[in-house]
Amino acid sequence: MSGRGGIAFYVTSHGFGHLNRTVGVVNLIPEEVPIRIRCDPSLFGAWGERLRRPASLSAYSSDVGAINPPGDSASTDGPASLARAAEVHARAMAEVDAEAELLRAEGISAVLSDVPPVPLVAARRAGIPGFLLANFTWADIYEPHARKLGPDAMRTVREIRSAYRQASGVFRAEPGLKLAGIAPTVEVGMVVTPGVDRRAELRARLGLAPSDRLVYFYVGRYGQENLDWRRLERLDGVHFVGFHPAPDGPMANFHVVGSEFTGSDLAASADAIVAKAGYGTACEAMVARVPLIYPPRTGFAEHRVLDKALRDWGGGIPASRREFVELRLERHLERAFALKPGPPPFPSDGASSVARHLLDSIGERSAISGQHSAREEV
Repeated sequence: MSGRGGIAFYVTSHGFGHLNRTVGVVNLIPEEVPIRIRCDPSLFGAWGERLRRPASLSAYSSDVGAINPPGDSASTDGPASLARAAEVHARAMAEVDAEAELLRAEGISAVLSDVPPVPLVAARRAGIPGFLLANFTWADIYEPHARKLGPDAMRTVREIRSAYRQASGVFRAEPGLKLAGIAPTVEVGMVVTPGVDRRAELRARLGLAPSDRLVYFYVGRYGQENLDWRRLERLDGVHFVGFHPAPDGPMANFHVVGSEFTGSDLAASADAIVAKAGYGTACEAMVARVPLIYPPRTGFAEHRVLDKALRDWGGGIPASRREFVELRLERHLERAFALKPGPPPFPSDGASSVARHLLDSIGERSAISGQHSAREEV
């Protein structure tokens, strides 16, 4: 990559939701603007499946996210998360001048981070604008745990919060925490890529009867072992579709699809969704107007705002922890199939707003790409 005008995107390795959110922005940037993506190598394949324009990928990790107890992706291990965060943050800050020099050498004119803080420090030191795209910060997530752990943990939170304050601006996505006291804030609404309704194609491929119900099932890459998967087989006339096979082995009504579908496509093609209420899944459900059944999540501050938004929208169906672990979903599915939720409670064109602000920040007058804009009207 050479010349001025490039944008560097940094994405946390904590879940695909951040990648899905950011790629919606990346795909709107005109191809004449060079794009560099810096992230953990484990995400490279997912980027390749979702990018609709050229971009270079390179390895970089500066945050750790939240660590879950073994087999339980609905809870956060506070002590483990803080210990790992302190180590990773300190290492990244020790190398931040080298990262700033890389930005200068690559001709980068702006940085967008979703949601690591250290790239914002690197941007500041490189003398270019650095923007945070977020609905929470790791300081927000860690602080309740740190207060219980003592001074060392609170010091880590303060250092992370200080790094966030190096941002030139914040693109605050909804549903989100307040994000006050970081930098000037632009409210962008939901940053989501609406899916394509492919239910006719999907139902034909799976050989479903007209009366069969189709449910998108997604509980993430981790923490699936404690679920009572075999209960799903008892649900006559209900078929589940997802990206990861059940740990207990094949089931007649559980179907695995590949990367030719996106999560947003499955959300738009289903009669209901059963999933953890992460940012991406919640927004995909709301923009598709498809009810979402979800478990509680403990020790993760983002959950309360997602839960409130889903309830206010009218299509969110919270299950108890026991019901979700045991997959006792009958009454929740019955309710979901009867619901007809309305539009989301926030504007859903946040990706376009972020892309326009980024282009303005580098003095690029090109219009945003029309390809993704058209999908936003689906």
